[in-house]
Amino acid sequence: MLQFCLKHLAIGSCLAGLCGSAFAADVDTGGDELTEIVVTAQKTSEVASKIPISISAVSAAQLSEEHITDYSDLSRAVPNVSFTNFGGTGQSNIEIRGISSQAGSATTGIYLDDVPINIPNIYAAGATEPRFFDIDRVEVLRGPQGTLYGAGSMGGTIHFVSVRPDLNNFSGSVHSTVGGTQGGGLDYEADSVANLMLSKGHAALRLGALYDRESGWIDRVDPNGSIVAHNINHQDTSVVRATLELHPTDALTITPAAFVQRVTTGGQDLFGLSLPQFQSPTLLAETNRDEYAITGVTVQYDFGWSDLTSVSGYFWRNDHRLIDGTFYDSVFLGSLLQQQFGYGGDTVAALAAPSKFYTNVNQLHQEIRLASNPSGPDDRWSWITGLFYSRTRTQLLDDEHIPGLSATFQSVYGDTPLNLLGASFPDDLIYYAFSEFVNTQYAGFGQATYRVTPNLKVTAGVRYEQANEDLSFDTAGYFGGGTPSFSGSAKGHATTPKVALSYELTPTGMVYASAAEGFRDGGVNRPVPIPLCSADLANLGLTQAPGSYKSDKLWSYELGAKGRALQDSLSISAALFDIRWTNIQTDIILPTCSFDIKDNIGSAESRGVELELTQRLLDHLSISLGGNYTSAKITSPVTVLGVQRGDRVPGVPDYSVATALEYTHTLTAIGAKGLLRTNAQWIGSSQGIIQHGDPDFERPSYFVMGASGGLRWPQCEISLFVTNLLGQRKVIQRPNIASVEYGVTVRPRTFGIGGSYSF
Repeated sequence: MLQFCLKHLAIGSCLAGLCGSAFAADVDTGGDELTEIVVTAQKTSEVASKIPISISAVSAAQLSEEHITDYSDLSRAVPNVSFTNFGGTGQSNIEIRGISSQAGSATTGIYLDDVPINIPNIYAAGATEPRFFDIDRVEVLRGPQGTLYGAGSMGGTIHFVSVRPDLNNFSGSVHSTVGGTQGGGLDYEADSVANLMLSKGHAALRLGALYDRESGWIDRVDPNGSIVAHNINHQDTSVVRATLELHPTDALTITPAAFVQRVTTGGQDLFGLSLPQFQSPTLLAETNRDEYAITGVTVQYDFGWSDLTSVSGYFWRNDHRLIDGTFYDSVFLGSLLQQQFGYGGDTVAALAAPSKFYTNVNQLHQEIRLASNPSGPDDRWSWITGLFYSRTRTQLLDDEHIPGLSATFQSVYGDTPLNLLGASFPDDLIYYAFSEFVNTQYAGFGQATYRVTPNLKVTAGVRYEQANEDLSFDTAGYFGGGTPSFSGSAKGHATTPKVALSYELTPTGMVYASAAEGFRDGGVNRPVPIPLCSADLANLGLTQAPGSYKSDKLWSYELGAKGRALQDSLSISAALFDIRWTNIQTDIILPTCSFDIKDNIGSAESRGVELELTQRLLDHLSISLGGNYTSAKITSPVTVLGVQRGDRVPGVPDYSVATALEYTHTLTAIGAKGLLRTNAQWIGSSQGIIQHGDPDFERPSYFVMGASGGLRWPQCEISLFVTNLLGQRKVIQRPNIASVEYGVTVRPRTFGIGGSYSF
């Protein structure tokens, strides 16, 4: 074969030969009709165009062709999804339809298959972010999903659906890419998947592994402006996953699955606003290691008239994060010493202060549900009912030191901290806090649909939940203050109903209207140090942190339409929504002491419109367009925080538009399909934080574009891609991390070449 390739000097012919000799007849020549997408958004398999909710399904092909690898990419490709970045992968908050909060429970539910992987909104870690590897599709459900998914899905749900094992065939694939990032270095990724048929029709094992290296593009500089480390925000990702499917009888299916991921970074995706772009002022290397395992066993039994499903899941996450706490530890302590003694504060302020955050989450989850299996078109009823239990233990360790503090204090002031301040600094410890939250949920739910006429359906559902959160807290160190140990608890319950009407105008078109309630569980506040935070609390009319905060709720009203036209060459989905949100769980920063408390303050309303369409213009040309306009506004002022009526809900762009154009053409001479694709996203301006005057208060609009192209055979593919094609460098967010304002932007222009082989 090698001699054949050298003789003809034709790359296409070589690839055709290596991938198979008679492939031309198998190449897809295109067609006018679009493929129907089957989703499991309602916990049963349904065609997306028949479900009366606003849902986007991003296929594996789109993930690959648009190089969508994380939440920031997903937010630009799917209408009404937004994010706030606090340093990189696994450090972001995710919002849907303007329901955004950095306090309390998450507002967006995240699931890998049927296993929930949510964690609370906490400073040390963001939303769990599984790598988009061996994923069949990503389903984004907009609007509250309180009936089927429960607490934490008040804005919507992101559902990652894995590829299932094939019981009847041996198969596999290998894939690799190599490229580079402008201003950075070499990027490369390799992954492989094997589907092992153990017993034809009865057992199969699917195994996959991935390793990815993303070069950094931010340099760290010292106080004099000299570069001390290049490309600090490099990232390494390793993934191993395994799924076993057993089908011992026609009625019984057992599917154990495991997903394990580790992400290590050498620095955060943040740069100093007062420095040349893409330079970080941190004195220390800010490393992060984020590991998690997601395991589950799904058992399904087909009774004929119904399907029984049991999902037993376990989710574990361990995040170790080191950040530069110099400003809010050393500089803050130095200012206190300067005020007290009149000298020496600058010397203490110059000491580098590492702050270590350890986050550990363990969640046990069990759901049992029974879903009807309609016997035919004359069966007017379909329903699903179930029970849910989860127990989540979240441990947070905050360990902050100022190396050299005791020796420096002794040399500057000629005495020990214990004698002069009445406090010691063992091992140069400045602050230590350990918190353990244990959240337990019990719920029962049900949803039923009745076909009133052949075209009219009514859906109604309800969920009842009881929840309890217990907190144990220990603190030490000079900044600890107050009571060294604390415990508290909070209990709550909620009933969340839903109702929807849908009418089929044509066999391929429908309109619907729905009303649904969403909620988040309440929780317990950690105490803040007294007297360090006394002045801040007094400004809020408090003497100490509130013991707990309550659940918040919202009602969502939606009108939508879905359909196909032009001989099924056009698919369209549109929705109008109006959401009323009350008693919002809010994170209140205490500006002097830098601690925070959570409380229920204010209300908001989010209104908007969404549109998605896909059309095959010609046999080989198709276009997709998705977008939204969202007005998410505060409806009641919070005078004590400076929040005004009419302020925007933080983190929510007022619009987003995503479009893609794809051209395919069959190259008969080499038996391949050629593909060219361009995509572009426009993201509107937003408000980043509630405090007026903060650098992140106004976030600008921005535009990103990408392109890809390649050759595809049934077993082989070679492709080229580029993201951020126009080199967008605008600062799009300005988060405050450890009392320092940083800048965030889109990853610089990244390009690469990839190849894959399937068997």
